[in-house]
Amino acid sequence: MYKTLEEHEVQLQQHGEVIHQDILPRLEILEKEHLVFKQEMTSIKSDLMGVQKGQKDLEVTVMKDGKETRELLKPFADHVLKQVEYEAETEREIQIKKLDLKGKVTVAIYGAIGSGGIATIILGILALFKAFLK
Repeated sequence: MYKTLEEHEVQLQQHGEVIHQDILPRLEILEKEHLVFKQEMTSIKSDLMGVQKGQKDLEVTVMKDGKETRELLKPFADHVLKQVEYEAETEREIQIKKLDLKGKVTVAIYGAIGSGGIATIILGILALFKAFLK
């Protein structure tokens, strides 16, 4: 039931051998692997910080390029818009002149028919020629 001191010493010696032969080598391996893992993590963190810095630099570059592109295209866009406005205004003026000419011709024809005057017919023909010459 009770163990003797010698039995305890033998048991302690066996435990010491197990510790030295089995546990300590495993612990050493684990410590080495942990050191390698820490080094890899440090390397990964460093790489990640480099990637983040590169991404920020790229964002700044893209924003600068976008600003430069807008500054370059703004005069061109303004010119195109002014050209479109000018063409629309010209088209309106042409339509107004056509309507004005039609009105003069209509008045001349009705005037010639209504009053029977030759002078009204001549004025109508002159208005037609004048309109076509413009």
